[in-house]
Amino acid sequence: MKLTVFGASGPTGKAVVETAIRRGHTVTAAVESTAPASRFPDSVRVVEADVYEGSGLEAALEDATAVCNLLQHSKRTPADYVTVGGSHILDAMESAGVDRYLTVVPATVQTDGDRHGIGETIVASAIRLLKPTVAADADTHVEDITTRDLDWTVIRVLRTGEGRTTRQYQTGNVKLGVGSVSYGDVAAFLLDCCDRGIYLRMQPKIRT
Repeated sequence: MKLTVFGASGPTGKAVVETAIRRGHTVTAAVESTAPASRFPDSVRVVEADVYEGSGLEAALEDATAVCNLLQHSKRTPADYVTVGGSHILDAMESAGVDRYLTVVPATVQTDGDRHGIGETIVASAIRLLKPTVAADADTHVEDITTRDLDWTVIRVLRTGEGRTTRQYQTGNVKLGVGSVSYGDVAAFLLDCCDRGIYLRMQPKIRT
């Protein structure tokens, strides 16, 4: 598989790149700046792209068969960073004829029929209160995704953090606890969805 990873310099992005390389995939890392390119394995093709402005996307998607969008907010990103950047990526995919799209968003994004644990409800409410911009931006981006005629998967996670990759996680319409999921486990699940073609047009949650 030829995988393009946007947000590849973030912690989840790096985990996806490293896991994909170990699985034998060809990987393009799309980043805001290619310096230093040494932060990625030598086999990774590194492309400079500004997702918010929509520049460099055609080069980043060259020969791609799947796209992982792992954009995250920082102190310097605009309030609508994920929505606008994601929309530019999705538009470029449609133009390039790339169908498979996977992304990770906060579990503050909700769907009809969701099961909720008490801890999940409390933490999600706190995130919406403390980081309203992040929560609202994720909501809008997912609304955009679900209108597209693409093979998308939206993975929802309450908290991510450092830790070993256990692969002992639950996915689907699960009740989330208050614990975090390691970046490696999120990457493993995302690539399982990609490799096996599972959770198409679905928004599974992940917990450990």
